[in-house]
Amino acid sequence: MEFLEIPGYLGLDADGWSLLVGFFLIREEPRDRLPHLCQMDEARVDGALATLHAAGLVRARDDGGTRRWSLRPPSEWLSPQAPAGRDPDRWEMESDELRRLHDLRGMPRVTVVANREIRDRRRLQPEVLRYSTATQPAIDLRVGTRCNLNCAYCLLGHEDRYLRTAAEVAADLALGRERDLEKVSFTGGEPTLHPDLPRLVSVARKMGYREVVLVTNGLTLSIPGVLERLVSAGVTAVGISFDTPDRATAEALWQVDALDRVLAAFEAVGRHPALPLGSIAVVTRPTIPQLPDLARFFADLNDRIDNLFVPNLDFVMPEENAWIHRDDLVPRLTDAVPAVMEALSIAHARGLPLTFRGFPPCLLPGFETWSYDRYMTIFQLVRTPGGIVFDRAAIDALRVKAPGCRRCVHYRECTGVSRSYANLFGLSELVPVEARP
Repeated sequence: MEFLEIPGYLGLDADGWSLLVGFFLIREEPRDRLPHLCQMDEARVDGALATLHAAGLVRARDDGGTRRWSLRPPSEWLSPQAPAGRDPDRWEMESDELRRLHDLRGMPRVTVVANREIRDRRRLQPEVLRYSTATQPAIDLRVGTRCNLNCAYCLLGHEDRYLRTAAEVAADLALGRERDLEKVSFTGGEPTLHPDLPRLVSVARKMGYREVVLVTNGLTLSIPGVLERLVSAGVTAVGISFDTPDRATAEALWQVDALDRVLAAFEAVGRHPALPLGSIAVVTRPTIPQLPDLARFFADLNDRIDNLFVPNLDFVMPEENAWIHRDDLVPRLTDAVPAVMEALSIAHARGLPLTFRGFPPCLLPGFETWSYDRYMTIFQLVRTPGGIVFDRAAIDALRVKAPGCRRCVHYRECTGVSRSYANLFGLSELVPVEARP
C-alpha cells in the first residue's frame, strides 16, 4: 500500500522512508549490512540513517566494538490517533499496517500465490486465465535453498545453502490444508535436489492437494526417468526457468554450463502433454537484445508440444545477488520496454500466450491484458498465538508506486515497482494513464 500520512508527518524524504521500511523487515544489523539488506546505495544510507536516529525511529547498540542498528518499537513513536491536520482514516490504515508488519515478524508463515479478482473477464486472456486457474491459489513452498546453478540475479543471494527437513515441509503443507488450500508449488533453490521430494509430493497428494506444481531450473529433469517418477508421485504441472536461448549469455548468468540440459528438460515435459508448462525468463541488461529470439524459441517449442504453455518475462528484482551485480544486470524499465514489446508481438502473432510481470502496465500500452500481475496476487498465511491469519504487509512493503499513480486507470491492478528498484532509479518512469484504453 502507499504510505502518505505517516512519512509526511515524520518529515521523511524517499530515502528516509525507504530505509525505515527496510528496518521493519530486519532485526538488528551492523551498519555495513544495511545497504545490502535495505537495497540502498552506500552513500545514501548514512544520511537517511542519521535522520531516522535523530527522529528517534531507530536505535543503536554497541556490541563488542560493533554498532548494531534496529527499529524502535512503533508503540514508542507511532500515535494510534491521527495528529492534527492528518487524514484520520488514512492514518489509521497506515499505522495498522506498520504495527502488523512489526508484530508478525518471525512468526511461522507460508507464501500463497492466488488468483486476483477481476470483475471484467473481457480484460483477461483465456489461455492465461486457464493456466492461472489450473495452478492457483497455491502455497509457494520452498524445500530449501540448495541449487545446482549460481545465478547472478538469484534472490536467495549468498546465504548458506540448506535443505529443509521433510517434517518442516510437511508442517507447511499442513498449515495450507488448515485453510483449505488444494494446490502447492514446490520451489527452491532447486527442489529436485531434495532427496525426499517424491515422498513429499506423495504426502501433499495424500493430504488433499489436488495440484502439485514443480518449479525447477530443469537440470535434473534432463536425467531419464526423473520426471516420470515425480509425475507418478503426483506432480501435475511444471515451471522451468529459462532466460535466453543464447548459450554464452545463459551460461554466464547461470554460472554453469547447463543449456543443453535445460533444453532436454523442456523436451521431457513435452512428452507429458497433460502437464501445464510455465516458464519464467528473468529480464536483465544482458538479455534485453535477445528477447525477440527468446519469443521465437518459446513459439517454436509451443509448436512442438501439446501442453498448455504460458511463459513469462519477469523483470529482474534488484535484491540479493542482483543487488550485488546491479550495475551489470539491472536496466531501467524503459530501456527494456521496446524489446519486451517486440517479443510479445512476435509470440502473440504465432499464437503463444507470452506474458510479462514486474513491468507496470503504463509502460506497455496495448499489452495490458498480458500482464501476469493481473492474474495473481501474493499474501502469506501466518501462524500466530491466536490462530492463522492472512497477511499482505510484508509483501506490500517490498513494492512502491508513484504519488501520481492514484490517478491511473491501472491503479488497482498494478503492483508498482520493487522498493529496491525505486531506490536505484526513482519513480519518474511511471506516468499515470488517465483514460482507459
